[in-house]
Amino acid sequence: MTDTDPTPDLIRVTFPDGSTTDLQVHRTASPDAGVVLCLPAMGVRGDYYRTLARTLTEHGCHVVLADHRGTGRSSVRASRRVSFGYAELLETELPAVVDSVCKEFGADRIALVGHSLGGQLGLLFGAVSDRVSHTVLVASGSSWFRRVPGIGGAGRLLGLQLILVTTLLWGYLPGWFPFAGREARRLVRDWGHEGLTGRYRVSHSTIDYEAALAGSTVPALFITFPGDWYVPGACASHLAAKLRSAHVTERRIPAHSLGLSRTDHFRWAARPHEVVREVVEWLRTTDPARLPK
Repeated sequence: MTDTDPTPDLIRVTFPDGSTTDLQVHRTASPDAGVVLCLPAMGVRGDYYRTLARTLTEHGCHVVLADHRGTGRSSVRASRRVSFGYAELLETELPAVVDSVCKEFGADRIALVGHSLGGQLGLLFGAVSDRVSHTVLVASGSSWFRRVPGIGGAGRLLGLQLILVTTLLWGYLPGWFPFAGREARRLVRDWGHEGLTGRYRVSHSTIDYEAALAGSTVPALFITFPGDWYVPGACASHLAAKLRSAHVTERRIPAHSLGLSRTDHFRWAARPHEVVREVVEWLRTTDPARLPK
């Protein structure tokens, strides 16, 4: 973000339980441009993606930045008494957020761009919603420890167990823990189940998300960074393989193409031009009937 960036418009979304969040709206010059909703990584505020939003608007897209429940502009904070998981994000918050974005722009469907956990959630939501035209996953894939190459797999398993035990002891994942941020115990449990088994089982939900992914026809773009310890290529490929009916594209962007000396799971968002180029080109070449209105 620079000092010359315009202040984004805010859209207040109120959920059935009375909690709220504010969406940040970045508009491009053409009112009829396509709309992109960006979903952040675990523990990352939507503000972090302002440079990404500005770059996408420069390439002709309206962009909306959202925060996950419990983070940033969300009125909810995780605690021993306040818990939530994927079900609340996928079946309560995202439907309301997407409906609000579609209403704001007069769109029938929008594209989702998600980073890390945001990519997983975008893919899962797109599999059960008729309001998603495309899904883009940046540095995102399965967390399954068995898909992490070499000794890193053992490290991932140990890390998952430590995160789950800490969450169990505190009743939530505390902010001082050196991973993500302050996270609700059911969210950590849902995330951890996939990390331990390679399969989604969403607590407090009746939806079979594995079956939904297999039947989804929403085109998906996976952008990975070689050397990303958090999401090795095999982890992205494992998640992509669940999409048996959708058109899937995979792109690998090396660190030097991002202007970085080494791969970083997060710093690409400050230098997103190559990522945006890939996203915009893919949107333009994907089946025109599926492009955002």
